Order: sequence, then structure tokens, then C-alpha cells
Amino acid sequence: MMNEETKPKPGFTLRKRFRLSDRWKTSRRARLLLYLGLGAFCYLLLMGQVLPQQYNDISPGKVAKESIVSPVTKVDQKATEKVREKAAQSVGKQYRIDEQLADRQVKRLENIFNEIPNHLSDKDKSDKEKIANLKEVLPYGLSDEFYQKLVKVKDGEWTEMRILSREMVQEVLADGVRKNDLEKERDRVDRGLVTSSLGSPARYVVRELTRQMIVPNEFYDKNRTEKLKDAARDSVEPIPIRKGDVIVAAGDVVTKDQYRKLKELGFLGRYTDPAPYLGLALLIAVVLGLLASFVRWFRPEVYRDNVKTTMLLSVFLLTMLGMKVISLGQNLEWSTVGYMAPAALGTMLIALLLDLQLALWCAILFGVFSGMYFNEGSHVLFDFRYGLVSFVSGSAAAFALSGVRNRLSIFRAGLFSSGASVLTIAALYALVPVDGDGWILLQSLGFGAAGGIFSAVLTIGFLQHFETVFDMLSPLRLLELSNPNHPLLRKLLIETPGTYHHSVIVGNLAEAAAEAVGANGLLCRVGAYYHDVGKTKRPQFFIENQMAENPHDKISPNLSKSIIISHAKDGYEMLREYNIPTPICDIAAQHHGTTLLKYFYHQAREQSDGAQVLEADYRYPGPKAQFKEAAIVGIADCVEAAVRSLARPSPERVENMVRKIIQDRLEDGQFDECDLTFKELDLIARSICETLQGIFHSRIEYPEDSHQGKGVKPA
Repeated sequence: MMNEETKPKPGFTLRKRFRLSDRWKTSRRARLLLYLGLGAFCYLLLMGQVLPQQYNDISPGKVAKESIVSPVTKVDQKATEKVREKAAQSVGKQYRIDEQLADRQVKRLENIFNEIPNHLSDKDKSDKEKIANLKEVLPYGLSDEFYQKLVKVKDGEWTEMRILSREMVQEVLADGVRKNDLEKERDRVDRGLVTSSLGSPARYVVRELTRQMIVPNEFYDKNRTEKLKDAARDSVEPIPIRKGDVIVAAGDVVTKDQYRKLKELGFLGRYTDPAPYLGLALLIAVVLGLLASFVRWFRPEVYRDNVKTTMLLSVFLLTMLGMKVISLGQNLEWSTVGYMAPAALGTMLIALLLDLQLALWCAILFGVFSGMYFNEGSHVLFDFRYGLVSFVSGSAAAFALSGVRNRLSIFRAGLFSSGASVLTIAALYALVPVDGDGWILLQSLGFGAAGGIFSAVLTIGFLQHFETVFDMLSPLRLLELSNPNHPLLRKLLIETPGTYHHSVIVGNLAEAAAEAVGANGLLCRVGAYYHDVGKTKRPQFFIENQMAENPHDKISPNLSKSIIISHAKDGYEMLREYNIPTPICDIAAQHHGTTLLKYFYHQAREQSDGAQVLEADYRYPGPKAQFKEAAIVGIADCVEAAVRSLARPSPERVENMVRKIIQDRLEDGQFDECDLTFKELDLIARSICETLQGIFHSRIEYPEDSHQGKGVKPA
């Protein structure tokens, strides 16, 4: 742990003026706005491709200027709904009988017949007292005449009364009693008593009790009614407007029904039916959602960097604009011009600037939009032929850019894309022959061949602009920067040949190490070429450029420290002056991190005469390595200088030195701000050791020539 006094000072601020820009680079809100902006542009570009042709001058009662034919088979919604509603209305109301209610009424009747005899059997009570008691136990609102008749019923009639009452109640309620038919059903009791042998009082009592027990028990069943109506509706077959049906013939007076059909088919008014607009918006949202999801999960470094996201979406929009321009030339004479769609433009730019897998995913999305752009009829949303050819063309171009070494490779990729398109078009023609003669096929093949070349030309033209605007490094740009004739490398070679040689070896070490851990090896190599360019300001103060005396022997350790440390900042500023891309500038600024200049620090302590010397004063100002490539170049730089100092480098001594340097940097916290893992550090150490063995291999010692008395140099 370092105390407060020995902590390294903050690194020199390289880009304070870009502080607001840096916050924008990682803003989620800005990222969302970028995708929304692309979606809005795509919506505007595709709107004319998916919405039907409009006939706003047609109205009922007017004469049609041209015949309008249905381009699709579509259900006539209004006619179908009319027939279905008629079928539903034919279904009557459905009722259900409450069986439990019937049982309850019968039980109540039984309870009454069980209770009445108990109150009538008491001989000590008068009829008036019996009636009073019965009114208490029979609270059914029965008339006084009922009770007067009740006390006159003979004892032998109770059993018949019970049976007859129960049978009539069960019979009537079993058939169901609706509220509106209640009185009619109660009248059935009178007909049932006609043949009864009961006396007049008993018949009257039975009639009143039975009528009281007959209540509505059949109710309207809304659910069942609606289900039967739905079933009736579903049984009606849809009435179609078939593809090819003439909706309105030229010269006919447009009827209301024809006008309605035109409206349902989407021929009338741009704002009469919002469904196509909503559908297009949802489709674009799905496609861009898939793009954002792929980038987030499989290319998080692109997703988190809004600069790269902006570049990706700009390429996407540029490709969409190219397709739009080509689609403007599609007509009856040039119906297959869609095979010239520049889908390969987008995939090649993405493959060169970002990633091959991302380019292949975008090729799928470009295929979707290409099929929509070049549909041969506004009612056919997607023409699979153009979508498939665009996907194949774009994918082939992206694959062909693998291992690209110069800008001519882009043209070769365009030719490869053209060949893939031609083969696909020929296969489609063989599987699904197009209408017309062989001229259509030749036209299609010609457009397919031109598409790849056209995309390659556009890619070469736009690539440099994207590299400049977004400060991106494509493999081509890196290869151009690695050219020894670049002004800065020429300056490095001429003014600091030792540093130049050192940088070349560091580049070899760093490239191999980066490839071992999946980092950008080409960036490491080119970054290593430029990492010490700041030494050209004071070349004689760096040991690899010293031919005789060491100027540090004549100055103080503090001044020496200042000169050595300044080369990182000087290099960064020189690279910015020459408009070298930011990643290479950052490697120059970060390759030393905040490491300690141990030699001058210990020298200063020895010469301090007891005065305190702060370790922080002898550390590089940083910043520490922010990405893998900068950390790898820093390791390779330190290793190359250290191994060169070994008197007799052996594989064991070299490996021990390499691992010690990496361990010291790890313990010093130099990798805290980049995402190198312990496993990757081990792979880096192995790779560097293997490369060093090829550089510092053993030499054969030649015997001296006894006649000439001097060593013989090997050829």
C-alpha cells in the first residue's frame, strides 16, 4: 500500500475540452435517441413502399376514371359481419331451470302439511284460536278464507291433499315457470283439481297452497345465449373479396358498396386506416430491437460506446438511403433493378470498421428491408427474391473482407459479392421462373452483377469519411499507418534509429501477445511503432540512441526524470498534430501508465543527503492503460528493454524476467483500469517468451583465422 505522499500524481489531462462529449459517449438516453432517430428515418423511407396506392378523387356517385382490381384476397368484413349477425339473431333466448328451487318448494310444502295437523288436532281450542296459531306458522300472506276453510278440512283428507299438492307442484316446476308465465302456470292447478274427490274446503286449501308454492324457476341464460350466437356467427363462412376481382370498372358510377370495398382494401385516403402506419412502426421497432439486442449481448463494447453506435446506425441509414434511391428506378421496364440494392455497402463498412459477425447480422436485416423496398406491388409486403439476394450479396462481401490488406481488397470483395448475387438469381430463376422471356433473366443477372461492384465503389468512397468523422481504425487504415514511409515513422527512423528498431521489436512482441488473448494484434503492432515517437524531441537522452557519452551523467536525477517522463506527453501531442487516430495516441500516452522510474528515483535518494525524496515525483503521470492493447504494448516495451540488458539471455532467464515485469506491474496497479484477466496475463507472458526466443536465439561462435589473426564474420 502506498501512503498519501507516495501516491502517483494524476496523469496529464489530454482532452479536457471533450469532457461533455465523453459523458455523451456512454449516455443511455443518448443511445435511445440514436435508435429512435434511425427508426424515424427508416419509417419515412419505407412508408411509400408498404402503403397502398391512393385514389382520393373517388367518391360515391362519381364516375371511375380507371378500373380498380383487388390485388389480394381479403375478407369483405362488412358483408361477412352482416350475414353473421343475421345468423346470430336467429338464435332465440335460452333459459335454464333451477332444479334446486323446485326441490326447496316441495320441501316447504311438505313442512306445511307436517305442521298443520298438529295445530288442528287440539280439541280444547276453538277454531278462532286454531286460526290464530296457524297464521303464525304459515306466514305466506294467505287469505282469511283459506284459514276458515282449513279448519273445516276432514281428518281423512290430509293424505290425499299432501300427495295431490306435491304432484302438482313437481309437475309444474319440472316444466319450468318463467316470470311472465307465472299466472298461467298457476292456473294449471285449477285444472288438476277438477277430477279430485276432495271436499270443497280441502280442494280450496290445496289450490291456495299449491299456487303459493309455484314460483318462477326458469331464468334467462345470457351466457348460453351468447355462446349459441357466437357459434352461429362462426358457422358462417367469410365472404371474400378475391384477388383479381374488379371492384370498380372504368366508366362505372361508384356505388356506396364499391366505395366501402375500396376503403377496406386501403385505396382511399392516406389517413382513413391507421393499421398500415402502426404495422410499419411495429416492424421497424422489432428489426431495430433485434439489432440493439445483438449489439448489447454480443458486442457490448460497441453498445456502450455511443460514438461506435452512431457510426453503426449511420452506416445502416446510408444503406437504407441507397436502397431508396435504387427503388426510385423500379418500373415496368426495369422491374428487377432491386437486385442492384447496395446491401453489401453496409456489410462491408461494418465489417471493416466494427466487426464481421455484426456485419453478418446486419446483412439479415438489410435483406428484410430490401424485400420491402422492392416489392412489386404495394399490397405484397415482402418479395423474398430481393431479400434473399441482398442477404447473400451482403454476407459474401463481408466474408470476402477477412484478412483484408489494402483498399483493392474491397473491390475484390465487391466482385465476390457480384458473383454470389448472380448465382443466387440464376438459382431463383430456375426454381421460380419469372414472367417474360430470357431478357428478364439477363436484366436480373446484370443488375445483380452491378450491385456488388457498385457497393464496393461506394465503400471505398465512404470508408475514409467514416474513419475521419468517427476517428475509427479499420484494418486498412492501420496498414496504411504502418507504412515506413509515413512522415512520423520516417522521422523516427532518421532521428532515432535505435528507438525505431526498439519499436519494431515491441510491435512484433505486442502483436503476438494480443492475438493470443483475442485483442487487436494489428492495432498493437501499429501502436507500438508510434508509442515512443515523443523521443524524437530529445533523442540523445534515451540510451538506445546514444553512441558515446550519456548526457544524464551531467545533470540531476530530477531533470533526467522530467526529460524521460515527458516523452509520453510529447508523443501524444505529436500524434494529435499529425491527425493520428485516437487509439494510437492513447497507446502512446498510456504505455507507461504511472510506473516508477526506479533508476533515477534511487539515484536521487543516494544524492539527497538525507532529504526526503517522494516516490510519486518519479512516476509517470499516466493515465494507466485503459484498454488491453495499451497494456500489452506497455508490457512489451518494458520487456524488450529489460531483456536487451541481459548479458547472456537464456530461455529460463528470459521467462523469469518477463513474468517478473508483469507481476511487478500487476502489484503496482497498472492493470486496474483495463479488463485484462490473470489468465490473459499468463497467455501474454507465454507468447512474449516464445517470440523472444526467436529474436534472441543462440549464435554459433566462429573460430579465429590463425593466418589473419582476426575473427571471421558470418555471412
